[in-house]
Amino acid sequence: MRDVNLSELQDLLRQMPVMAEMHPLSLAFLSEDVRVFDDAWQLAAELDAPIPQPAKPMLAMQLEPALQHRLPAVRCTHDPLTNELNRVLLKRYDFIKEHMLCQSQVADEIVHHADTEAVAMVLVDGLSYADLVRSQAIYRRQQRTMNCATTNDADESAHYELCPVLVDGVSITEQGMVRIIGKPPLAQRLFDSGFRTCLGFTYWERAEELLTDRLFTGFGDRVHKVKSFDGVLAALNAEELRGAFVQIVRTGLDGAAHRQREKPNVEAMVADIMTDFQRLAAVFERKGVSAHLHLVSDHGILWAHEHNLQVYEFSGADHPRHYEHAKRGEHVLTVEFEGKEFALLEYPYLRRELRANEWGVHGGLSFEESVVPLLSLRTG
Repeated sequence: MRDVNLSELQDLLRQMPVMAEMHPLSLAFLSEDVRVFDDAWQLAAELDAPIPQPAKPMLAMQLEPALQHRLPAVRCTHDPLTNELNRVLLKRYDFIKEHMLCQSQVADEIVHHADTEAVAMVLVDGLSYADLVRSQAIYRRQQRTMNCATTNDADESAHYELCPVLVDGVSITEQGMVRIIGKPPLAQRLFDSGFRTCLGFTYWERAEELLTDRLFTGFGDRVHKVKSFDGVLAALNAEELRGAFVQIVRTGLDGAAHRQREKPNVEAMVADIMTDFQRLAAVFERKGVSAHLHLVSDHGILWAHEHNLQVYEFSGADHPRHYEHAKRGEHVLTVEFEGKEFALLEYPYLRRELRANEWGVHGGLSFEESVVPLLSLRTG
């Protein structure tokens, strides 16, 4: 079986039916007239049918050795989870949504895998899948250059599973975090599954922040305001964690995107987040508690200094990437949240010029803003 890029696969499909091993999201980049079969035998049956078949490209997403004498089998090396996804994100949004884990499904995923003695979730304010993958790649290159052995605290890639998540709505904190928590709230669902101790940690005052209060519905008085992640770990070290659900809201890259004079060191901030996630896992390991830990973000960041962003309309809008109402146009996607419609601008458009200390934006529709990571890590 040979490797082909996306262009070579498209050339093959114009000539003959093909069996291909490929990322399902790569289908969004192919012509919509391609007939896709999950079962290679079904494709073969179509070819053998006595009635004439439509003259359309045919692709089987299954490699069947018994059919290799009839159909070419290839491995498509195309990676759809890059900035290139912006070319098709608006046009093929419904298809992409069907083939990705969505933010509104994260709670279901966590409950489904709650088969350990404890569960923990870290909600990060601003972290994109793109920034995490890039930062981890830089880290691995540095390790290879240094030619040194990594430790458990540093070698994150050896321990966690990484899943890209589509923000199926407006990529802003007040909506993203609510979608992740779900309805009924994740804490309630886990309580009903036997996790009777709910422990919450946040950097914000619950009484002064309506979103914080909403995120910790059902936690009662077990929500702690901390100054840093060290406070989270210190508190957990003093707790009985068997049968516990731990929910932590942590700052991410959001503040650096909106309110920073100097260019943000994205890789260093991502490394700090990953280090804290490993430190959290270490608490459960030391206590001998099996746990399923998750880290997920409310939205990503579209960094202005990395992209050629263009002003779509000149206005004094507060939100550079979305409208707080439905809007028709060739560059917008309308979504709904709690009975209200919003319009998202696609990449690379803005509603206004960015401020001098505004290094990044979110709220719109782009790979950078709308695809976030879900990290899952088991201990014990």
